[in-house]
Amino acid sequence: MYENLIIVPFRKREPHLEIFMRDAVPLFRKYLTPFKVVVVEQSDDGKLFNRGHVINIGFNEYKNQTKYIYTHDVDICPTDECVREIYTKTPLTEIMGIYTSCCDTLGGIVKMDVKTYEDINGFPNTYWGWGVEDKALQNRAETFDKTISKNILNNDPKRFDFFSIKNDINDSIHSDDFNFRTDFEYNVFHRLAYSDRLYCVRASGLNTMKYDVIERRELDADVDWIKVAF
Repeated sequence: MYENLIIVPFRKREPHLEIFMRDAVPLFRKYLTPFKVVVVEQSDDGKLFNRGHVINIGFNEYKNQTKYIYTHDVDICPTDECVREIYTKTPLTEIMGIYTSCCDTLGGIVKMDVKTYEDINGFPNTYWGWGVEDKALQNRAETFDKTISKNILNNDPKRFDFFSIKNDINDSIHSDDFNFRTDFEYNVFHRLAYSDRLYCVRASGLNTMKYDVIERRELDADVDWIKVAF
C-alpha cells in the first residue's frame, strides 16, 4: 500500500524522463515514502497523444494501492523545497493544485485522494491532442462541488524557485476539434443545465475506458512503467 501514487503520462519524451528519474524521484523517496511512480506510456501507433485517457489508465491500474494520486507531467521537476513544503501537505481541500495553469485549470501537477478522482469520473477519454483536458477536469470537479486550492501558477514569478520546467519537446499537436472543445469547456459547459453537465461527465471517463496493457516493467524499486494502447 502506497500513501502517494504519482502518475506520469508519457510518450516520446525520453530526455525528460531521464531528468525526472534523476532529479525528482530521489526527492519523492526522501519526502513521500511510501510512494510509487507509474509512468504510463501511450503506444506510438499513429494516434494523437491523449493525456487524460493515459492518466485514467494509470489510476485504474493502481487505485487500490494508494491513498493520494498526483497527476504529474514529466517535463516539470520540483525542487527539494517544493516537495518538502507543498507535495507533503495534507490537502485542506479535496483537490490541491501543486503547479497549475493561470487559465484556471487542473493541469500540470495536481494532488487528490482516490475517492475524489472516482467521484468526478477522472478525465474525459475523448480529447486527442494536447490541451483542454485540464480545463475539463476542473469543470468536473466544480460540477460535484469539490473544493480546490492552488499553490504555484505557471505565471508566478516564483515558479522557478520551486520547479525546473523543461517543456521544449512537443510530442503532440492540436487535433481538428481543438477550437470546438476549447469553446465548450471554457464557455459552454457552465451554462448547461446541471443534468446536462452530469451527462457530459458520465459520457466519458473512468467508466468508459477500453485499453490494453502491452508491456509492464520496473524502472527501479519505486518506479513502474506500463505501455498501453487504446
